[in-house]
Amino acid sequence: MPEIALSSGPIDYQDTGGTGPVLVFGHGLPMNETQWRKVVPLLDASFSRMLARMVAAREAQERLVHDAAHELRTPLTSLLANATVLHRVTELSPDSRDRLLHDVQDETRELGHLVDELVELALEGAREEAEEPVDLAEVTRRAAQHVHRRTGRLVHVDADDCVVRGRPQGLERAVGNLLENAAKFDADGDEPVLVRVRQGSVTVLDRGPGIADADVRRVFDRFYRADGARPLPGSGLGLAIVHDVAEAHGGTVSAGARPGGGATVGFTVSRSRLLR
Repeated sequence: MPEIALSSGPIDYQDTGGTGPVLVFGHGLPMNETQWRKVVPLLDASFSRMLARMVAAREAQERLVHDAAHELRTPLTSLLANATVLHRVTELSPDSRDRLLHDVQDETRELGHLVDELVELALEGAREEAEEPVDLAEVTRRAAQHVHRRTGRLVHVDADDCVVRGRPQGLERAVGNLLENAAKFDADGDEPVLVRVRQGSVTVLDRGPGIADADVRRVFDRFYRADGARPLPGSGLGLAIVHDVAEAHGGTVSAGARPGGGATVGFTVSRSRLLR
């Protein structure tokens, strides 16, 4: 469907034969009935698409608020329970006090992480980061260095020289989330996490416990945490952000088993965005 560009002043119609945009612009002359008949359906279609995008954005916002309220309730309830126990802290043994304070610290840390992820997820859809040529290998190396500083885990980068048109901060965050996820699930591993970059695709491979078949389709859902992930720190939002970044770049996400044990998780950008 052709697009419409509007400007102030009287309106004219330019028929491009369906190969390009239909332009409506001011030139000082009124349109005749034939021109209006061509323009009105295009205006109607454009407004319908705009309204559909607005409705989709509102629905996504409502889902985020609902999910966030649900996820925040658990750590807040736990903190409240521990705060109640603190009222009689003098009655507790030293070991019990230490355990209680340790629990409060862990819960506060997890709550802070959850809030950070929620903010990042909410901003991901609204952020107006300018697109530019992005060297995926360079973005991946920066993300790998950041994860190594945070976790101490070595990351091996195997990358080609592809350049894509995209949002550098969003892409770096997506790669970083994949690497953080791998480091968390393969915390006891003695070999580097591997990240492979090929023609607009980024795949992270680890030697952790892998992903169960029942979880493959849901690992990119907001707040989803597989049974094996529940004892580990995390909010269940990291891979959801990866999904949103991939979608914003016309790409897809994937997850599966790694031959020999472990998991492979990654994303792509649209091939139409490949510049090199």
